[in-house]
Amino acid sequence: MHLVIMAWLFVIGTMALTWSSALGGFAFFAAAGVAPVALYAWVKLTHLRTRRGARARVSTLEERVHHGDDADAGGDQR
Repeated sequence: MHLVIMAWLFVIGTMALTWSSALGGFAFFAAAGVAPVALYAWVKLTHLRTRRGARARVSTLEERVHHGDDADAGGDQR
């Protein structure tokens, strides 16, 4: 996916260089290049944080349920 993002920014950057004014080219690059990439990164990071938080909640619950499993195994060997 990183290659697609880099290619997108390259194409939009070269298109921005063809604008007659620097301000127009910069605005075009910001609107058509940086904004979609930033939106994609925000959605992806939000999804990862949500999944990571769900895993943390599950592992905490499992730790509470299976707390006795971490005890000394000597009692289980008899």
